[in-house]
Parts: sequence; C-alpha cells; structure tokens
Amino acid sequence: MKKRVLAALMTAAMAASALAGCGSSAQTGATESAAPAGTAAGTEAASTQADAGSDGEKVELEFWAWWSSDARKPYIEQMVQDFNDSQDKYHVTYVDIPWGDIFTKNIAQIAAGNPCDIMANSLSEVRFRASQGQVESLDPYITDDVKNAFYEQYIEACTGEDGSLYALPISVDTRVIYYNKAHFEEAGIKAEDIKTWDDLEAAARKLDVKEGDKYTRVGFMPTLGNGGVDTWLINANGGPCWYTEDGDTVTPTVNSEVNKEGFKWIREQIDYYGQSTYNELEAAFNSGMADPFASGTMSMLVQTSAYTSSLAQTAPDLEVGVMLLPEFKAGNGNTANGDGFVLEIPKGAKNPEGSYEFIKFVTSYETQDFLSTSLGDFSARNDFNDDSTFFQKPLVADIAKALEQTSTAIIPNKIKGYTDVINPIIDEGRLGVTSTDDALDQAQKAFEDFIASN
Repeated sequence: MKKRVLAALMTAAMAASALAGCGSSAQTGATESAAPAGTAAGTEAASTQADAGSDGEKVELEFWAWWSSDARKPYIEQMVQDFNDSQDKYHVTYVDIPWGDIFTKNIAQIAAGNPCDIMANSLSEVRFRASQGQVESLDPYITDDVKNAFYEQYIEACTGEDGSLYALPISVDTRVIYYNKAHFEEAGIKAEDIKTWDDLEAAARKLDVKEGDKYTRVGFMPTLGNGGVDTWLINANGGPCWYTEDGDTVTPTVNSEVNKEGFKWIREQIDYYGQSTYNELEAAFNSGMADPFASGTMSMLVQTSAYTSSLAQTAPDLEVGVMLLPEFKAGNGNTANGDGFVLEIPKGAKNPEGSYEFIKFVTSYETQDFLSTSLGDFSARNDFNDDSTFFQKPLVADIAKALEQTSTAIIPNKIKGYTDVINPIIDEGRLGVTSTDDALDQAQKAFEDFIASN
C-alpha cells in the first residue's frame, strides 16, 4: 500500500514540478531582492547557503502554512518577525498558500528536490509522512529539555515508527462539555456532580423544556457540536476505539462489547428526543448560521477547546462553564479525542538546522503563550500555568485540564484510509438507518476486508 501511495504522489509531484519552489537562499543585502525560487539565481544561492552567515549574510528560509484570514495572519506574521528580530543568522518569510493547494504543492516540491524550509502540517499523519520519506528527523538538533516540555502523547504522535522525532506541535485541540450556567442553576444541577454518562443523561433530562410535542430546550445530545461517535467510544475505551495494536499487528475492534454498549447509549439519547429534533439541531449547526447552544436552545454541548473564541463573538454575555467528558463507568477516566498541527522540516530542506531553530522558537513557552492568547488555540506544552497570559482568559485553565487525558489520532501506516471505509457505515447507525449493533458488525467486516486487501 505504501509503495502505491508514494508512486502516485511522485507521479503527481513530477507533473507539478514546474511549481515555484521555496528553497533557502542567502540574503546578500537589504537593497538586493531575493531571486525567485526556481530561477538560476535562486538555485545558486541555495547551493551556497551552507556557508551563509559566515560573513554576515543571513540565510533565507521560507515557512509555508495556510493561515490567511485577518483573524490569524497578522499574528503569524508577527511571530515570524519576532523570530527574525531575535537573532542575526536567519531570515524567515511566511508564505501563505491555500489549504486546498498547500499539501499537494509540498509533495511536489519534495519530489522536485526543492522543498520549503518549514512546513505546517497535520499532527495525525506525522508518522505516515515520516514513513514515506517526506520529512527530516529532528533528532540531530532537539534536546531533552525541549522534548520534555510537551505532553507525552503529542511527542509520541510526532515520532516515527523508527523512533525518531519528526515534528513539534504548534497547536492542538481537545474536547470538553460546555454548559449554560443559568440553565444549571435553574435546574439545581452542579457540574461537579456529573461524573459518568448516566449522570450526564440524568442532568439532561432535568434541563429539557418541552411545550406540547416540541422541545424548546434540549439538555444534551452527544453527537452534536464537535463530538462524533468516535469521541464517545474513545472515552469509553480510554483511547483508540476501532482497533488495537500489538507490534506490527492491527486488530479491528469495531464491534467490541464496550463499543456496542456505548453506541447503543448514544443512539438512545437521539431516540429520546426524536430523529426530527436531532435533524433540526444538526442542520442548524451545519448551516453555520445558527448555534443552538449560544442561543440557549441547548444546555450542554461537546465542543473543541477553540470554541471559546466563537462564543466570544456569538454570545459574549452568555455565562458558560466547562467540564471534562464524564466517565463511561466510574473509574474509567475522562479521555477526550484531539488532534492538532505541527511544524516539520520537509525532506531535502537546504538548511535543516536553521529550520529547526525557527521551530524551536515557535514552540517555546513565550511564543506559544503569545499565539494561544492571540488566536485561542491551545498549546501542547505541559508547563503552562496560571502565570501565563493565556491562562488568564476565561475557561482556559479548566479546558487545559483535558489535555492531559486527550487521546491523539496516531493512525498506523498500514491502515491509513480505513476511516473512509467504516465511517459511512457507522453513520447509518447514528442516523437510525440501521441498528447500532448491525452498523458495528458491518463496519467490523468492512475494516477486516480493508486490511486483507492492503
């Protein structure tokens, strides 16, 4: 499977080899503009950059990402400028490339031997990219003090199957339950009393408001907001829910007894309110035009750590609290699912040492505090505390408690793409098209066939 994937990527890459590159170059003076990447001048500069800095020249590096909105780009550019001002050896330029183009272009430039110097990319597929030879190892540069500043699961997600580290996280997310404080007070509910799924269900019933046959307020639905079936089954399993790993062996566990019990509970919550109520609320969320939680139509909602920024815009006066996802059973743990983005060095980058210096700067405590405070994203660093500027923002410290129990999506290379096979089947169970048990059994078989054919 890996060989077929790489071959396809290489074919696409060579077809796109005319794309402009972003290789490093030496900056020879403030009045001399850098030659465009891919030109003879740019190639010459790149070929001699190993000696750049020896006589006062700065090494030019390019950082690729997709953050182009007015809400984000100014802070990314400020971060880059701060790095440039912090030292005299390197000069980084931020290159903003649309989300739909950047990943294909990155592969093309790696194949053409002219990659950019620093690339933002997904956390969940670091291991796959490492196996495909798309990224440089950070091992020659990273030190233990840098590595140990991050939660262990995020470092694990950035580690290849060969044990080498290939990236560092720039931002991560997790999931918590947001709740309407006024609704809780009205119903006599205390968040700290909601410890298990059964407690959550009981609280939801107290929060419901029904007029005739219609719910005017819904206490809770587990798969609305930003929580899927996998969110709850990862919580129930305390980690990956669809498979287990034993060395090189991946065993599908889609239809395990834990998953069957958990999925049944999820569907029961939807059945309680009725499919039409669920569909109406889901359509409101999907439209992007309405937020049933912000409007008070829902009392509790699973959402990511970034939701605080949205609420600040849509419902600035709403009194909101947060709590960890409750335990499936007492003592089971409050596991949440999460993902994130990393910075990595594309394979063949001309000055990996300089690239790493930028990555180290961006993932440092001070820069992460700046980015988190400015953008609302959470950091994977484990040393944030009440002294950080970010933790002074409402809800942040409480949400951060979920990071320690967040399960990251590290997909084994041999089953990459399996979710495309099982998710449509799981959705049939979520939507009531088939029973949850049948959906899990069918998805189990489809997963087994997927492995057998790859």
